[in-house]
Amino acid sequence: MLSMKKTKNNLTRRLAPFFLKEFLRILNFYTRITVKGLDNNHINAFKYLSKYVIEHHFHAYKYGSIWTTLFVPSEILFAMELPSFSLEIAAALCARYGKSAQGFAEADLFAIPTDVCSFHRAAIGHAFTGFYPPPKFLVGTSTICDSNLKTIKICESATGKESLIIDVPYEMSDFSVKYLADQLRNLTKCLEKVSGKTMKKDSLARAIDLSNQAREKMIEINRVREDSLSPLSGQDSLGFMLPSHLLIGSTYAVDFYSKLLEELKEKIAAKKREGIKEEDKIKILWLELKPYFSSDIFSKIESAGNVKIVFEEINHVYWEKLDPENPYESLARKLISNHNNGPLERRLDVIKMLSKTYHVDGIIAFSTWGCRRNNAAIPTIKKEMNREGYPLLNLDGDCVDDSNYMSGQIATRIEGFLEMLGARK
Repeated sequence: MLSMKKTKNNLTRRLAPFFLKEFLRILNFYTRITVKGLDNNHINAFKYLSKYVIEHHFHAYKYGSIWTTLFVPSEILFAMELPSFSLEIAAALCARYGKSAQGFAEADLFAIPTDVCSFHRAAIGHAFTGFYPPPKFLVGTSTICDSNLKTIKICESATGKESLIIDVPYEMSDFSVKYLADQLRNLTKCLEKVSGKTMKKDSLARAIDLSNQAREKMIEINRVREDSLSPLSGQDSLGFMLPSHLLIGSTYAVDFYSKLLEELKEKIAAKKREGIKEEDKIKILWLELKPYFSSDIFSKIESAGNVKIVFEEINHVYWEKLDPENPYESLARKLISNHNNGPLERRLDVIKMLSKTYHVDGIIAFSTWGCRRNNAAIPTIKKEMNREGYPLLNLDGDCVDDSNYMSGQIATRIEGFLEMLGARK
């Protein structure tokens, strides 16, 4: 029985790159015909993002990859021309195209607890099946999620490859920055060892510069979105973890954000030339992520009234400009300054600032049930934001496992919440 299982896994590993190439080809076609439909708000930049993501993952399969969790600095990996493979993002992509069930089934066979965050549970299951590209090394951070550490260690056992965990301090100080910067330097040494490549100073400076360019475009896009005529939808913007984290430090991210910014400006200018005025919509700030499988949550929001998600917490640019002369220290500050890292007061301050900047009427939080960090924080956030005059609706669900999505219940709660906001306006 064990021999049959081993043979099956070996065959899966050999065929996985071919399956994935075809899968990504279909994904690209599907994205081209479905992103924002064929209406006047269609944004071509998303076609380029789809192309960039496919190209990046194809390189991961062709040349081998570095398995990462979400907040590992991609700038270091791009500087060394080592394709990264984010386990959480891979789980979200598989969910989007109905491929999560196999990962969950495999995780169950290896006794991964069902109360683990579904991003990580699915990622671990897929790692066991051999569907993911072969890793050269695994690296995770302690940022935000404790499951990062456990997932990397389990995947280390499954793949037989070495791993490294980066411990991110909660507080910003000279000592904590040095402590983290030294770990990032050690990460570079580990990558040099497993890849046979050498980190070049000018390559790292180039990656840092590209990261800064993308950051400036992100900030400008966020400013443009303050205009009520902005055509960018919250549903699409909740997918920006791809360019802002997986692709940051590359030309991919800069190109995407540049194209997106230009399109948004053009579309807003065209509406103004035509004398189009935005209706007085109910404005929503979105906290956390979204279901990445096919769901009707956003159609329910749109059909429930004159509503617009004007901004998402995950797209707040929380880090300062990086210094190419001190790349490791700059990246350390970027990791520590994440508003979800450390005391809840940091996150609350950001939510309050975004609520005022985008003149929101209410807040919706999508709480994937396996996330202890967010679920423990939401009652406090809701109480504090109510004091500030911003009602908050907490939607319980799941980002990856569609069996935990209650469509009818969510529709009822959304309808009631938006009716209340409409009455307040």
